[in-house]
Amino acid sequence: MKSKLEQRASFIERATSAFCCPICEQDCDFEPPLTLKCRNGHAFDVAKPGYLFLLAHGTKTKYDKALFEARKRLIETGFFDQMTARIISFIQEIDREELQIVDAGSGEGSHLAHIAQMIPKDVLAFGFDIAKEGVKQAARDYADIIFAVADLANMPLKKSETDVIINILSPASYEEFARILKDDGRVIKVIPETNYLKELRTFFYDDENTYSSTRVQERFKESFSVVHEERVTYKRKLDRSELADLMAMTPLGWHITEEKKALLLSFGTQTITVDYKIIVGAKHKLDLK
Repeated sequence: MKSKLEQRASFIERATSAFCCPICEQDCDFEPPLTLKCRNGHAFDVAKPGYLFLLAHGTKTKYDKALFEARKRLIETGFFDQMTARIISFIQEIDREELQIVDAGSGEGSHLAHIAQMIPKDVLAFGFDIAKEGVKQAARDYADIIFAVADLANMPLKKSETDVIINILSPASYEEFARILKDDGRVIKVIPETNYLKELRTFFYDDENTYSSTRVQERFKESFSVVHEERVTYKRKLDRSELADLMAMTPLGWHITEEKKALLLSFGTQTITVDYKIIVGAKHKLDLK
C-alpha cells in the first residue's frame, strides 16, 4: 500500500504534462518515486507532506504557521463565503468540461479547495505561494490539489494552458498571468475596497490607515480587458476567538501591541465589515494577434 507521500507524488505525476521547469522552461518528466525533472536535468523532489518546492532558494516571510492556522479557522466559519460564491459563479460560466485552475497566492489552500470542490467539472487545480508554511499546510489538508512553493512571477506551468487564474488579496504578476493563461481564459482578482475591516482600522489606527484600491485596479486594467467587475460588501459578527483569528491573519494586526489587541477582544462580539472588489479579466484583443 502506498504511503500518503507516495499517493501525493502519484497525483503530481499524472499532471506532469502541465509543468514546465521554473529554471529553464523546458518540459518536465516524472521520475518515480518522488522527482519532477526537466529535460535539462533540473530536479525537484516532492517533499513531505506532498508539495513541490520550486524556488531557487528559501525565502523568509511574515506569513508563519500560526497565521495560516488562524486563516483556515476563520475561512471555515464562512467569513469569506459570499466572496468565494461569486468566484465560483464566474468559473461555472466557462463553457468547457475540463478546467485548469491556478490560485496565485493560495496561502494554506482553503479558498482554492472550496472553489474546486464546488465546480461540477473535471478540475486540475494548482496552488502556488511563496510562503512555505502555507503550502505545507495546504498539501497536508487537501489531497486533490497540487501545491507548490513557487514565485508568482515565474510559475512552473506551460504557456497558454490555464483556464482560470484566481488572485485573492495577493500580489500579482500580470505578465506571468498572461503567459500561462489560455487566449480565452479568465483572471479573477479580488482586492480590498475602502471599507474592508474598517472597524479594525478605526480602533487601531483612528482610520488613518485608509486604503484605496484605485491604483491596483488601474494596473489590472492596463494588463487585462475587464469582462466584469462588482463590489461585494457585507457585515459579519465575530466572537472573541474569531476576532483573534482575524487579527492574527491580517497585516493590519502585525504592528499592534498585544495589549491593544486584548482590549478589543475584551469588548466581546464585534461586527466587522467585509468589502471587496472582484474583477474578471481577459487577455487584450491586441495580445491575441
